[in-house]
Amino acid sequence: MAERATLLPTAEADFGMSTTTGAAEVVRAMQDVRNELRGVRRDARRPQWGVGRVVGLISTVCLALAAVVFALSSGFDVRGAGDFALQTLGSVDVELEVEPVGHVIWLGSKLPNVKRVFLHRNQELLHQAGWKLKLWRSEDITQQNFPYTYSTIRRALKYHDESGENVFSMIGDLMKFEIMYHFGGLYMDTNIELLRDPTELFTVAASLNKEVFLVADPGGDKRFASAGFMGALKKHSPLFASLVANEQYLNEIPFEEHCVANAWTGPMFLTLKVLHFDSAVILDRDTAYPLLCGQDTRDRCLERVGADETTGSKVEQSDSVLVKEENGDMWRVKVPCHDIMKEYPEATAVDHFSLGKSWINCKPSARSQKLVDWTLRYVHDPASFIFDFTLDQVRWSQSPNSEKLTKKLVERRQTLLGAGSARAQLILLATTARSGSTLMSEMLREAFNADEDTVVWEDETGLHSDIPLYNRFFDLGDLWSETTMGQDWVTKDLWPKLKGFGVTQSSFDDALDQPALFVDEVLQKSASAGYQYVLVKVGWNADPKDSTMSKRVASNLLDSFPHANVIFMERANVLAQFASLTAAQDTGLWMKFVDALNPADQRVLPAPPKVDFNFPRFKVMFDQRHDWITFFHDEMEKRDRKYVHLVYEEHLADTEKQAETMSRLKDFFGFDVNVNRNFLQSSVRLVKSASVPLQDRFNNPHEIPVLLTRAFPLDEIA
Repeated sequence: MAERATLLPTAEADFGMSTTTGAAEVVRAMQDVRNELRGVRRDARRPQWGVGRVVGLISTVCLALAAVVFALSSGFDVRGAGDFALQTLGSVDVELEVEPVGHVIWLGSKLPNVKRVFLHRNQELLHQAGWKLKLWRSEDITQQNFPYTYSTIRRALKYHDESGENVFSMIGDLMKFEIMYHFGGLYMDTNIELLRDPTELFTVAASLNKEVFLVADPGGDKRFASAGFMGALKKHSPLFASLVANEQYLNEIPFEEHCVANAWTGPMFLTLKVLHFDSAVILDRDTAYPLLCGQDTRDRCLERVGADETTGSKVEQSDSVLVKEENGDMWRVKVPCHDIMKEYPEATAVDHFSLGKSWINCKPSARSQKLVDWTLRYVHDPASFIFDFTLDQVRWSQSPNSEKLTKKLVERRQTLLGAGSARAQLILLATTARSGSTLMSEMLREAFNADEDTVVWEDETGLHSDIPLYNRFFDLGDLWSETTMGQDWVTKDLWPKLKGFGVTQSSFDDALDQPALFVDEVLQKSASAGYQYVLVKVGWNADPKDSTMSKRVASNLLDSFPHANVIFMERANVLAQFASLTAAQDTGLWMKFVDALNPADQRVLPAPPKVDFNFPRFKVMFDQRHDWITFFHDEMEKRDRKYVHLVYEEHLADTEKQAETMSRLKDFFGFDVNVNRNFLQSSVRLVKSASVPLQDRFNNPHEIPVLLTRAFPLDEIA
């Protein structure tokens, strides 16, 4: 068989560039790469399939493994299936069944000079390890090279010629999958810079008895496999066969939907197939993507600079070079990228996202519709996280058709499950402290938006997670305290949402008299809208027209929902509670939520207004509070129900206690939630009020009985 693509010239060869500082000059400045790379070692840090951890295991069990890895010969001789090349890797002898070639694709225009720099860098490193680099161009798209996808690729090129739309990312996806099927070896996008010999990754895959290694996607969801960096230990992998040999699917790919290329040909399509094969391993994201997509500012080795060579300060001028494009663009480049090597010693490669991203976005409503259509058509496993991912994308898009699309996804999943009408799980929060219950609901909302496997971290670019934050939690609030049903947050916010879920007007109108029937309908309709948990809050009722309402509602809900998760919360400092409750009742101002679009809302508010201590008013509050606490505990004991009892000062007063409390709830109820302290602290939307000594909450602290001030000293911060 003839060689099907042109090998890049050696590092010393001239690419014929007209720039004064081009790839060849950079390569000449990289002659010490070999020695530098020898000093780079990987340090295992995570209990996942990080490469360093696996290699450490290999060193202890290598004599018992039948390693299956690529041949590292320098030639490109085509041998029979039974012929293998042998090469010693450290102390391990491994057999390589395919040629050691790294594949790269660039279509359309001339390869930019800055990409040539990284291509040369990769070629130099691979050459030292006994590999070659193969660049695939448009002229290599032939029936002989791509017998499975050729007609589909030609259709895509025709669409490009007629519409002018960029579909090269979709074409490149099809090409890379078929290249991996026919040849195996390594594939990497042109933005990728290798930091070390990739052979180790093949050793890892072989040690796990896998034919293919992939890397977790850098776009924000580690459960997906990236389509930008992968390796195959053998030719004709069943995984890659499933990606290129389904003629019906290939014929159905609509290239006009290139804004959802991630679904049709990218990570969603790839991962959908991976879920059906046990022959592939998805390695930790840091293996090839230590920087996330969107973290361009953290890339200290690549920066676009002005024509005067002075703009830009991210990349140090020392040990860096300027690369000029034919259109006048200037880049400052530092190769190899020692900064990333030092910060991420486990990384085999880094993607320089500053060089561009190939996907093109479209309007949220159109994108949501296309993602849902693809998911409904091709995802047939109701347990697949792809349902959750699409559901998340639809809801967070805030597109006008999101409710309709969400209902379609949920109904499809229920059909696949063969289940009837689903209900969300009820969480019942009984409380004596309104502000505390609002904080509790905020924490629950955020915790449920990220499952326990989500890794959350914060850097100078903001808060990040390696799984998208799902909107799984709905707060119904407290509709039964005082005159809640007539308040703006109910009539203008809550009711329109419930109506959008499909809750009937009659059920909403009867919520006060038939709370269980109303809540049951909310649980059904919210589940159809994609929510998994609904929070209902019940506090003591100070409405003189019906002071027993809260008790009736609590009893009704406890009887009707025996499997509800029940939490009771109280505030121990009754003086502080009186001050907060009185100020809120007198001013009508309760806890305030942050307006994300208003930077001023991020500030800490002044201390709450002072109130007058009035003993008769205090005694009414105290008696109601005591009566409510006694009633609820008696109701739970009568039903022999288990629940979590929280005290605000002990469990919610600061971020450390909040994280501990969420961990307690997670363990007690078995919630699949994230209890990362920084995540909770950064995500809770409540505006904090300044903390002051308790005496500063009153106009007349001297009139407070000594018995109370002894129990709750006035100099304590409240």
